[in-house]
Amino acid sequence: MPEFQISRESLEARDAVSDCDSIAQRIESYRHLYPADNPKLIVASESADAVPVECCIPEVTLEELSADCLRSALAEHGALIVRNMFSQEEADTLVGAIDHVLDACGKSRVERANLSGTYHNPPANMLSIMPNKGMELGSLRMFNNASGAAMCVEAPSVAETLLQLYEEHGVQKLVGDYLGEPACLSVKKWVLRRSKLPVDKAGWHQDGAFMGTDINSINMWIPLTECGGETGAPGMDVVPERLHKVASSDGATFDWSVSDEYIDSSGFKSQPVAPVFGAGDAMFFDHLYLHRTQSRDDFTKVRYAVETWFFGASTFPKDQIPMAW
Repeated sequence: MPEFQISRESLEARDAVSDCDSIAQRIESYRHLYPADNPKLIVASESADAVPVECCIPEVTLEELSADCLRSALAEHGALIVRNMFSQEEADTLVGAIDHVLDACGKSRVERANLSGTYHNPPANMLSIMPNKGMELGSLRMFNNASGAAMCVEAPSVAETLLQLYEEHGVQKLVGDYLGEPACLSVKKWVLRRSKLPVDKAGWHQDGAFMGTDINSINMWIPLTECGGETGAPGMDVVPERLHKVASSDGATFDWSVSDEYIDSSGFKSQPVAPVFGAGDAMFFDHLYLHRTQSRDDFTKVRYAVETWFFGASTFPKDQIPMAW
């Protein structure tokens, strides 16, 4: 039996003030820290793109998961899927929490100012840690709200609960071993998601196109409800191979995205695939992995997910607002 278990009751019994202070301290600890000069990168940009033996995403169980397994899968295929990494009970609890957090974040500024508790209690230093006198924070909140998302740190009790859950499942050691140093997180890139229907068409992209490539990263994307394939909920389209550089944005809608034409013109050695996910699975990939959210007119189910980007403690993108773990 795991030592740490989550439920709505245990989540709402937490000390919201203490959790808010803890998240504020995690953010504050990186305020005056900057990434190392000339970092040793896990993925060398000058390397030739490897030709995968199979055009697939490797899959393992939680018991089979290790840093070596993760390293090998990403080196050849760019990603790894861990089946049933989190239980159905854990996924269900997080789905309920996401509903509460996103509903709170969707309220007006005046209404949010009167909220304080488990599902909305953002630390005050979020405003000062972002540039442009908080304009960036306001814009980011508007963008997230429009896309059905919220930064996890908007609800510190949920954030601290997730960190304990990750530790219980060995994630802290796993990502630290993979990155070669302790991991930090990101205020901006630790996100709770509840998809909106119909799903807006999202462009192919690599997160390194806007985060930069002189970093070491690993993203743990956790679908909390089944999605992809014929489940009725949007999953992901992915290019299952290791890339060593940011792909061309020629012809794309944004300067950080990749056009459908580029994908279709055999610019890559692998054809895109669309894996099917169960609730509590996890997919690991880094800032050079090429992917997009699936977009079809026949989706009828909402997808819930948690996205957590980890960076090396000395190899992080400063503009993504690193925070200590």
